[in-house]
Amino acid sequence: MSKIEFQYTRLYLKKYLIDNDNPKADNADFINNRGAAAEDAYEKAFRSGLTPNQAREVAMHVLMEGFE
Repeated sequence: MSKIEFQYTRLYLKKYLIDNDNPKADNADFINNRGAAAEDAYEKAFRSGLTPNQAREVAMHVLMEGFE
């Protein structure tokens, strides 16, 4: 994933939190940490042989864990 896609994960999470009136929407550390975890998950999944789309699914699961 490129840096733009990494930023996307954080923006996606922030919008989700705002849209759902979650108080964590203002917690930059939470959003950055969760985004970083999603990025790491993507990289590991891709390096393990998953396709980019499959790796993105893994990353989104990590990003949205507990909110779905």
